[in-house]
Amino acid sequence: MIEVRVYEGLIRNHRELARELGVDVAGLSRREREEVLVIAAYERWGTQMGTHVNGQFAIALYDDVEQRLFATRDILGAELLYYFQAPDALLVATQIKDLMGQPGFVKELDQELVQFFLGFTYVPGEETLFKGVYKLEPGGFLTYDATAGLQLGRFWELTFEPDESKSLDDWADAIEGAMEASLGDICDPGDATDSFLSSGVDSSWILAKSQARTGYCVSYENQKVSEDKDAAATAASLGRDFEGITVSPQEFFDTVDEFLLAYEQPSSDVAGLSLYCACKQLAARDSGRIVFSGEGADEFFAGYGVYTRARRLQLQPDPVYMGSTYIMNPREQRRYLKRFFPNRNARAFMKERGAGGRAYDTLNWMLYTEMRSYFEGSILFNSVRIARGTGLDIRMPYCDLRMFEIARHMPSRFKAADGKNNIALRAAASRVLPQEVAYRRKLGFRCRCVHG
Repeated sequence: MIEVRVYEGLIRNHRELARELGVDVAGLSRREREEVLVIAAYERWGTQMGTHVNGQFAIALYDDVEQRLFATRDILGAELLYYFQAPDALLVATQIKDLMGQPGFVKELDQELVQFFLGFTYVPGEETLFKGVYKLEPGGFLTYDATAGLQLGRFWELTFEPDESKSLDDWADAIEGAMEASLGDICDPGDATDSFLSSGVDSSWILAKSQARTGYCVSYENQKVSEDKDAAATAASLGRDFEGITVSPQEFFDTVDEFLLAYEQPSSDVAGLSLYCACKQLAARDSGRIVFSGEGADEFFAGYGVYTRARRLQLQPDPVYMGSTYIMNPREQRRYLKRFFPNRNARAFMKERGAGGRAYDTLNWMLYTEMRSYFEGSILFNSVRIARGTGLDIRMPYCDLRMFEIARHMPSRFKAADGKNNIALRAAASRVLPQEVAYRRKLGFRCRCVHG
């Protein structure tokens, strides 16, 4: 018998899976049907079950006949799955705090990784700030039994395969079709939805293409760091309601401790803290509220300004892309740390992390590196921790494998070129958005109210 030990997720292709597996899920809640489906998928496909699931998932199953634990995590890393090797067992959980109460767990700071946190503003890779606590990598799986112990494997590898046969309009068509399919699968019939809305094209297009009733934007008393005027104008042009959710300085600072407990690690993400405050307000109004968010668009289709400068990176003698958020070099880290570990070389780490992307052009190499570091370790991590911490049901239309497959096959010139970014995505969005919104310059991290 297969038992579900751990499950968090959202399976988008549940209808297709149920038909293919011959499973009757009629009348079940979303969680009930998904637990039934993951058991059936494991019984059919074993460790390769993840290749058949379009969605986000963190799964741990126990086979009481084989006395074996199996765990796996989705391709993008939209759900978190941690494990810790205790003396007589492997502990698994979607939150580190859930490991702490289990027999054999030892809580200890991994001092060597503090400098990585200072450098990147998060910890890239599979290690964490808790010694011995690891994240299962995206697209990975593990098995554990008393005889073989812990075994790690992968069911998926990140690759880029540019298709030169399509035009810009073809790619815009494909992105539009994927968005419509994603929005059709990400919710059940009858679900009422809203959407986060910034001034950017990513979230604006979600509002335009979805049935979301209201666009929500974090608003500040200091309007120099707010995007709500532009966001409100976008909502009005689409005939949707709009609300700026005000986060006061008092609320911001009063929420710091709660925010850090939800994150289970330090954080320098002030935009994340503001969004956490806003999500708390929304969840308090309606615990079942579903809100769309724009994670994935920038990392799939090259939405950050740094991607327009890809050629500069290639001119360096031994180029290493350090990611979007590397802010403190080793010399600066030494100024603040009592102990610095020279063996923990951030440049060497990121060089190895991005090594598989060197087969591609510079932009796709950067995106490859980003996918294996910042996107999973910071962007998606933030969304999962905010959702779990506040109870708000955040859903990400761009984080769909159909959308990602388009990005994998799209040549770089349709992503970023000649000082422009998000080229194909903007082309698709311009069909339903005002031109000034579809082609508005991204404001960046300093004042963004939501991702996108």
